[in-house]
Amino acid sequence: MFKQILAATDGSDNSFEALRVACRLAASNPGSKLHVITAFHALTPAAMVELTEDLPDEFKGMLHAGYAAERTLTEARRIVAAAGVTATFDDIQDDPTDAIIESAEKLGADLIVMGSRGEGMAKRILHGSVSTKVIHHAPCSVMVIKQPF
Repeated sequence: MFKQILAATDGSDNSFEALRVACRLAASNPGSKLHVITAFHALTPAAMVELTEDLPDEFKGMLHAGYAAERTLTEARRIVAAAGVTATFDDIQDDPTDAIIESAEKLGADLIVMGSRGEGMAKRILHGSVSTKVIHHAPCSVMVIKQPF
């Protein structure tokens, strides 16, 4: 059914649950290919100078986006291996919405699987809801895995 599945993860528990769903879909569709991406905003040096020690931890984490992306993909590889499927992995320094949509277009994805919430309030305030934007602009179907309440 789905031949090219793109799973987008930001390192949150909800996005890793979405990755597990994508793995099950890939495993149940012989011949399908799973592609896992994480995308992040890197702050400019000028923006980093403006930040101080008084920032909440959630904002401080944005200073280390590249390192967080590496940790995210390490956990994603573990989840994919545990599911017994193979995948490609990529970290992209770009707006997450743009990265997901452009990756889906390049891959010819049939399906994007992602979580509904994850980045946290600080990033949602700055960047808006990634899943909502992807739903509206994706070139293919989007499966959004909701965070349990």
